[in-house]
Amino acid sequence: MSLRHIVLASLLSAAVAFPMTTLAAEPQLAEPVVQLMPHVKKLRDSLDLNAEQDKVLDNWMAEAPLKRKAMEAEARQLRQQMREAILNNESRLVREEIKAQIAEKELRLIEMRALCTRMLRNTLNEEQFAKVLASYRAQVNG
Repeated sequence: MSLRHIVLASLLSAAVAFPMTTLAAEPQLAEPVVQLMPHVKKLRDSLDLNAEQDKVLDNWMAEAPLKRKAMEAEARQLRQQMREAILNNESRLVREEIKAQIAEKELRLIEMRALCTRMLRNTLNEEQFAKVLASYRAQVNG
């Protein structure tokens, strides 16, 4: 089994394991694996960014959220399709195809977060990145 299949199977297992309240009136997506940008925004003034760093971050913040929100909307739509397929007793093949599409979207969302982290590692210096990580870890662990 390839790594991609393992990741997709894990995502699908996690999605199935979430409580049914996740499928309530307003469908929610899984919590992001890593979410550093809110910490960059919060700390931006104290990071002492140079002009190039400011430019890279401004460009990223102008484009990436739009792409992520579009991908999240697609994932929500797929979850709605799955909900209807289950409620309408669609064939297993139909549901399997939708599940595969959901898993692929979730994988892409995880990859988007990883790309954001990579961009930050490449844009910020070690001290700046460490400050962002410390803020993130304090929130996650605190």
